[in-house]
Amino acid sequence: MKIQLLELREKVSAGVAKLGYNDEDAQIITDVLLYAQLRGNNQGITKIATGGVPNASELKPFQPVKENQCGALFSGGHSMVATAKATEKAVELAEQHGVGIAAVNQTDTSSGSIGYFARLIAKAGYIGFVSVGNGDWAAVAPSGSSEPKLGTNPLAYAFPYDGGEVVFDMATAAIAYFGVVEAKLKNIHLPEGVAVDSNGQITTDAAKVLGGGEGESEGGAILTTAGHKGYGLSVFVQLMGSAFSLAGFPGGYSEDGSGTFIFAIDPGLFAGKEEYMKRSRELVESIKSARPIPGQEVLLPGERGDRIARQAEESGEIEIADGVWSELCKFVKNSEANDR
Repeated sequence: MKIQLLELREKVSAGVAKLGYNDEDAQIITDVLLYAQLRGNNQGITKIATGGVPNASELKPFQPVKENQCGALFSGGHSMVATAKATEKAVELAEQHGVGIAAVNQTDTSSGSIGYFARLIAKAGYIGFVSVGNGDWAAVAPSGSSEPKLGTNPLAYAFPYDGGEVVFDMATAAIAYFGVVEAKLKNIHLPEGVAVDSNGQITTDAAKVLGGGEGESEGGAILTTAGHKGYGLSVFVQLMGSAFSLAGFPGGYSEDGSGTFIFAIDPGLFAGKEEYMKRSRELVESIKSARPIPGQEVLLPGERGDRIARQAEESGEIEIADGVWSELCKFVKNSEANDR
């Protein structure tokens, strides 16, 4: 169904506000959710519609833990809010020292589409990398296993060039967890080969992956993207979002929650900003000039999503699955009823 963007923003803002966040934090969460939704990313409003955004009162307060000349560690708060503030700090450090590193632990909430934060770094004129280890929550099986031992562990990078930003955002899992949740809400099959049931058998039934389907109590597991290659990336993301960030991982340090790692680099560190912008533009032009396969188009990472977002913004409306919109409206209505 078609929904006006203004109505969508108002509905999401109302839902977030009912969860007790202050205006600044509510604005960040709403922006991150809508950033994903406008790009057809399953990290959008499904999160708030299905309880993926907790009440602010349930969270530990956001606070700085440690800082030195090139790095800063923070703790607590909603992951989207904490990551936004830590991203700002990483950029500040990169401005001062050429490189800025920030990390966050004890968030225990979904970070949303982390391409949003990588783009913030690129828009500020820096090269950005963001990754999230999902704490002690396990949904993904290591290569060669059907037992969940890893989070979906997303990573994103973004870089500026003379013409805009290139932004890449992916889960190291074959499908994001909320992609499975969304498939269940929409009552559609999962793609073949992205998940297994509790018996280790490939399944396209989202309910069997999440648990609670007919004859299914434990749930299954999501597989890593690209087999052992995605598995290798997932382990690295888990490391940076746990051992490095002093956060938890499946099987250890659960009290330290989820961890986010952020890296900002001054692109002119070696040759100067002007030379970097020239070479990065030439790189983009070279890629875009590649001979396309008949009937296809050569796109940069993130270009398809940006195009979808631009079309939605120009038309002022967006297509939302009936089940997802219904759950969002129900959530807001129930929140309003609880306030009475």
